[in-house]
Amino acid sequence: MANENKGNERSTKDDDLRELRVRRDSPSPGARDAFLELKNKLCAQILLQLEPELDLSQRSQVRPYVHDRLDGLLETYGIVLNRGEKRQLLEAIVADLIHSRS
Repeated sequence: MANENKGNERSTKDDDLRELRVRRDSPSPGARDAFLELKNKLCAQILLQLEPELDLSQRSQVRPYVHDRLDGLLETYGIVLNRGEKRQLLEAIVADLIHSRS
């Protein structure tokens, strides 16, 4: 009987851990929408500031340009992101800009 209880406890703990992993790995409702909204807003701002001599077909030129502008915009809007979120946002904006001119 005691072994059954330990087995049930272990099973419950395993289920709890599985649920935590799923919740952690799954974005909360609306999180992806918030990211897209932020990306679109910042991308539009960067497009407005775009320098005519910047060649949007050259990723090596676009990425540092966007990185500099992104830092300033995030600071202006008071948005704090961790390194991974900022990198993801940077890459998404760079991709949008490169594909917007192709």
